[in-house]
Amino acid sequence: MLELEGLTRRYGSVVALDDLSFTVPEGRMFGFLGPNGAGKTTTMRTILGLSQPDAGAVRWRRAPVGPDERLRFGYMPEERGLYPKMKVREHITYLAGLHGLSSAEASSATDGWLERLGLEQRRDDKVDTLSQGNPGAAGRGHRPRAGAAGAR
Repeated sequence: MLELEGLTRRYGSVVALDDLSFTVPEGRMFGFLGPNGAGKTTTMRTILGLSQPDAGAVRWRRAPVGPDERLRFGYMPEERGLYPKMKVREHITYLAGLHGLSSAEASSATDGWLERLGLEQRRDDKVDTLSQGNPGAAGRGHRPRAGAAGAR
């Protein structure tokens, strides 16, 4: 289970996170919705270890989250991914490999995600040709134990 407890993050006088707490059960996905400046990106950056909170904690299975655990988190930002000109299947497989899956595991996981997302017919299309709701899906091939989606 992913646990956020009392996260607070300030940028000068701006309070981006104010005592934020929630849990996400293992194997579940969650998403953030809210206006610009609501703290969605700051929360995700904190979960992924790209930003440190001024107060509070991020835990996985009741222990502080470290680099190994973060490799198992999936994040689907609104942006169209790292390589928008890459084919959808290649993109998912590549990112799965970056998360430590072998070539065979990455290929198998990619096929599973394409099926779950209904993108089998788009496997050879370039990521930047997908509709706005689908490009981020091309970044989830690594079998995350927890997942999050970002939106503006």
